[in-house]
Amino acid sequence: MVTPIPSKNVVKPTNSTETPAEKSSWRFGDLPAAELLPKLQQHLMKKNSQVNWQLVWLNNDGRSVIGLLPKMAWRVYVDDDNGHSQPRSNVPIHSAADLQTASKQPSLYKVIRTSRDDTIKMTTTSMSYANWQEELIAYSQSYDSDHIHNSTLTISNENDNQPSYHHGLIGFIGYDIAAHELSPAAKIELAAQPCAVLGHYDTYLTPSDKKTGWTLNTIDLNPDSEATLAALVSYLDTLDNDLSNTENKADCQPAALVLKARWHKADYQQAFAQTQDYLQQGDCYQINLTQAWQGRLLNKHKSSTADQKSRNDKAVATLIDYLPALHHNTQAPFAGYLGVNSTDKSALCFELLSCSPELFFTFIKERDTTAHYIRTKPIKGTRPRGSDTEQDLALKQQLVDSDKDRAENVMIVDLLRNDLGKYAKTGSVKVPHLFAIESFSNVHHMVSTITAELKPEAHPLAVLFGSLPAGSITGTPKKRAVEIISELEASARGAYCGSMGYMNFDGSGQWNVLIRTLQANSLATAETEVSLWAGGGITVASDRDEEYQECLDKVGNLLKVLLQE
Repeated sequence: MVTPIPSKNVVKPTNSTETPAEKSSWRFGDLPAAELLPKLQQHLMKKNSQVNWQLVWLNNDGRSVIGLLPKMAWRVYVDDDNGHSQPRSNVPIHSAADLQTASKQPSLYKVIRTSRDDTIKMTTTSMSYANWQEELIAYSQSYDSDHIHNSTLTISNENDNQPSYHHGLIGFIGYDIAAHELSPAAKIELAAQPCAVLGHYDTYLTPSDKKTGWTLNTIDLNPDSEATLAALVSYLDTLDNDLSNTENKADCQPAALVLKARWHKADYQQAFAQTQDYLQQGDCYQINLTQAWQGRLLNKHKSSTADQKSRNDKAVATLIDYLPALHHNTQAPFAGYLGVNSTDKSALCFELLSCSPELFFTFIKERDTTAHYIRTKPIKGTRPRGSDTEQDLALKQQLVDSDKDRAENVMIVDLLRNDLGKYAKTGSVKVPHLFAIESFSNVHHMVSTITAELKPEAHPLAVLFGSLPAGSITGTPKKRAVEIISELEASARGAYCGSMGYMNFDGSGQWNVLIRTLQANSLATAETEVSLWAGGGITVASDRDEEYQECLDKVGNLLKVLLQE
């Protein structure tokens, strides 16, 4: 029997419908988020595998949030039964004009909604991308966010306008679904995995004010959730006690994960040559060409005991086990993780682990005027880090002086200025920083900054949906670029090059670009397919061998971490 939750264990907004509660935190052995998350996931699944735990973590440039148990979750899949990416079956095709009309009919997706509180726990609907977007906007607008105005921000200087999660939606929108919607007639392939996942997280952890430990936040929970919440608190208490023992804090290293390039160098060279043909013909000014590395994990829950014993004891079933080492290696500012349960909730069917250095959008709501501002920081231009300080500075200066990289960067800046121009107040689109150099663990990047004030009628979710996929990972013009990418790469990207982040119900939020990102998708066999991608923008001035090497530079350290080298 679950004991009712004591109010001191939960933090609620000061004008919540519930009585305000005192703050209470758990130290969890003082583990950072990337090290805590695998232990937290394993612990919660062990305690109750039937609860719809949908753990998600966002680093948010140092303002971490860990979502635990969504009030409502949306998963979007390809819906082939309703004619996805094909002309709608109820539209007769007699001529080229009919085909053109049919191609304009919206594709339908299978949208699975899972509710924590309702009597009906799961519903499935076929709906268009636009209708799902409208549903999310209506859902967000149904929440009065003014009672959490402590998290809305007054813009006064560069360091003052960083939002943080306080109540809204967290998840990802994949590249495939956004590219398909940008060019439906191209019939861009969608991977057999979730195209998008979003959850309304009213139950989540944030770092405590004391800078040590984590605080559980809950918002406007109804009485039906009290038993579940009481159980959650008891689970966190138990984990906290376990991790106070230094022996239990020690990590068991996962098995080496081998990811092999799907393309040989000759394959890349051929695709590069075809890319150059399109550029020379004037189809595009820039095309982002990427390639994949793939491998497999064993699913313990599907394999026999004999199978498990025949393998290394370090073999793991989940991608999250690699998160601590990957984040320690990269310290990526916009890193994140999301795990999706299988239908029976007994195991994970999909995982997304991002070590992304790239911001897509930051949405800021100004407190006094309620105006919404947006900031984006596209990356275009890369050099590896040097083996010593002298070489490192030389490579950085080489990037600073590169006319070719500046040309690539400004193309994407112009593309994003055009994207934002559809939603921004006239004259508000600015470029305060152009060609800045930012250094990460394995590479130097050229980064520019674009800002704008949104029109009052432009809902931030509409801006996000309408601007995907990001220009820095497609090319320009964007529509033609995604069509060429689909042809040359000949494989769905899945979530890679999509976006992961959060949108508070007041319209503030932050979203990354899903680069340096791994995906793990369960197969019908007792295995999980893992993929990692890398690429770069190709222009007529690009050198084939340098572009190929850039791909290796971008993922080389990740591959070494997975191999435990």
